Parts: sequence; structure tokens; C-alpha cells
Amino acid sequence: MADSTLATKDVENWIRNEFLPKKYHQAFAKRKLGVQSGGEFECDAVSEDGKIVCFISTSSSKTTSEKPGADELAKVRSNAFWAGSLSEKPQEIVFAFTEKSMVELVKQEKENGRFPKQIKTLLVKLPADLETK
Repeated sequence: MADSTLATKDVENWIRNEFLPKKYHQAFAKRKLGVQSGGEFECDAVSEDGKIVCFISTSSSKTTSEKPGADELAKVRSNAFWAGSLSEKPQEIVFAFTEKSMVELVKQEKENGRFPKQIKTLLVKLPADLETK
């Protein structure tokens, strides 16, 4: 059985080091940013100029038994909370999803007023070697 933690790290690294730099024409790195409460929160990817903050999700909106993934949505909502709590507001907050079902769920949540409308969502098409992990 493949190590899903390792596969997730590989996907996150590819999005941070390949996909985002190609899309935004600058480097990205995992970085801790200050939050209004005085602490720090580690963001999955922050642009070199600090103007774009990205959170990466490889989760589906459904569990393996096809039930709604409440824990997965809770993680996305948690990241949205931290994104809104950043001390210095970035110009753009992006959630990069590898699963179309999660993009659709977040879109529905936005339409129902349960997710910040200013957060941009991206569906990331993975290369074949990562798609199979």
C-alpha cells in the first residue's frame, strides 16, 4: 500500500514549486505568517512578494464510502478562518484543490453564504505521475 502522507507531500510540493510559480510568474514557499491574535499560522504557499497566500487541499468532498466529508470541509473552513485572521492582508487568497468535488462544494458554500466570497478557488490538474499516487 502506498504511503498517502508521502503522496500528499509530493502533490503539495509540486503545486507549490511548479504549478503556482508557472501560474503567477514568481516563486512560492511554505511560510508562517502573523495572525491578529499575535501568533503565527503556517501557510502552504506564499508568493515571493507576499501578495498571494495559497492553501492547498488534496481532499475530496466525500469519504471513500461516498458520504459527505465533514472533516475535509472543516479543514478547508479552518484554513479560511486563518486566512481571514492574517495580520497583513494579502492581495489574493487562493485555495488550490486537486479534487473537483471539493471545488464544487466550496462553490456551493459560497453561494449559500457560508464561505468567504473573496477567496479564489483553483482546480489543479496534476501530472499523470502524481495523479496515480
